Amino acid sequence: MKRIVIYGGQFNPIHSAHEMIASEVNAALQPDAFYFMPSYMSPLKEHHDPIDIEDRLAMIRLVIDNLGFGTLRLDEIERKGQSYTFDTLSAIHAAEPDVALFFVIGTDQYDQLDQWYRIDELKQFVTFIVVNRGRQIKTDDPAIMPLEIPEMAISSTIVRQRCKDNKTIHMWVPLNVESYILRRGLYG
Repeated sequence: MKRIVIYGGQFNPIHSAHEMIASEVNAALQPDAFYFMPSYMSPLKEHHDPIDIEDRLAMIRLVIDNLGFGTLRLDEIERKGQSYTFDTLSAIHAAEPDVALFFVIGTDQYDQLDQWYRIDELKQFVTFIVVNRGRQIKTDDPAIMPLEIPEMAISSTIVRQRCKDNKTIHMWVPLNVESYILRRGLYG
C-alpha cells in the first residue's frame, strides 16, 4: 500500500528542528510521498508576527532543497481562513482512498488531540506520528505511532524573538533559511 506522510504546521519560520523531524520521519517510514503542508491559520494557535505567505513558502522550499525530498502542498493556504486538519486530510483521503496516510505532530499537539475537530473520524483513516520533543508518550491507540528523535529545543517563537532582539539565528534555522530571513529583513 502506498504511504503518504503529511507534515503540517505554521512554519513561521521553518527551522532546524523541523528539518530534522522531516528527515527522521522520512527515514523511519520511507513513504512514497512526503508533503509539507503549511497552515493558513491553525484554530488552536495564537498568531504572532505574521509575515507574507510567500516568504513562509519560500523558506519551506529551501528546506525541501536541503533535504532532497518533499513536496509543498498548498491545500490549507488556498482554502484560507481557519483550517481544520479533518477537512484537509478528508479531501486527500477522498482523492486517494487506497493510501495509508500519516500525519506528523509533536507531543504538544498530541496533548490537544482530543480537542481536534472530528478527531475520532480522523483516526479512522490517518495514523498520527507523534514526534517526541522532550518526553515519550505511551499509548495503546492504533492510530498513534510514537517516534523518538533527538531533542532540539528550537521553536519558531524563539527564532522570531531572536530576530527581534538582533541576536544570531545561525544554526537555529538552516543556513539558506537564515540568509533568506536576513536578506528580507523578516521578524526584525
